[in-house]
Amino acid sequence: MKKRIAFRKLGRTSAHKWSMLRNMVSSLIEHERIVTTLPKAKELRHVAEKMVTLAKAQDLHSRRRAAEVVRGPWNLTKLFDVLGPRYKLREGGYTRIMKLSKNRAGDNAPMAVIEYVDRPGEIRAARPPRKLQEAIEMKGLEQALKEMGIPTVDELVNEDEKKEIEKEINNSDRIDPFVVDGWIGA
Repeated sequence: MKKRIAFRKLGRTSAHKWSMLRNMVSSLIEHERIVTTLPKAKELRHVAEKMVTLAKAQDLHSRRRAAEVVRGPWNLTKLFDVLGPRYKLREGGYTRIMKLSKNRAGDNAPMAVIEYVDRPGEIRAARPPRKLQEAIEMKGLEQALKEMGIPTVDELVNEDEKKEIEKEINNSDRIDPFVVDGWIGA
């Protein structure tokens, strides 16, 4: 009986498996979405979530522990400067695995997409973090965002930009939708 076995073997020696997982987590950090086989994606999820948890700590010890796994200084920088702050409010569940409809052509292996949630261009939108949901229910959206340090639109956009936006909105009413670059469409 196989009891207390934590990881899949994936048909490789342990050194080869960990080398492959290090490469895959580095690629996932760099591209934020990769396509791989389903068992590899499920193993990668554990490593990727641990790396984001380390990045949320934002201290030197966590950075050095992550550097033991992540390949490339640019990936380490992205992990701590982009991904760590992005998931500051989220308590786990940083990745999503979605099965693809078609298996791989050569060996009929089940394929999957693994991606980080809450990223630009994600396939399916994620639920907001629980802390943010609770704050919105209690205080309303604007007050909750203000308490969490997220600036409002009025703070981000200055007066000149507001006037330009209003001017574009007003001018868009006069544009004929059937005339595009002087060409009249049907």
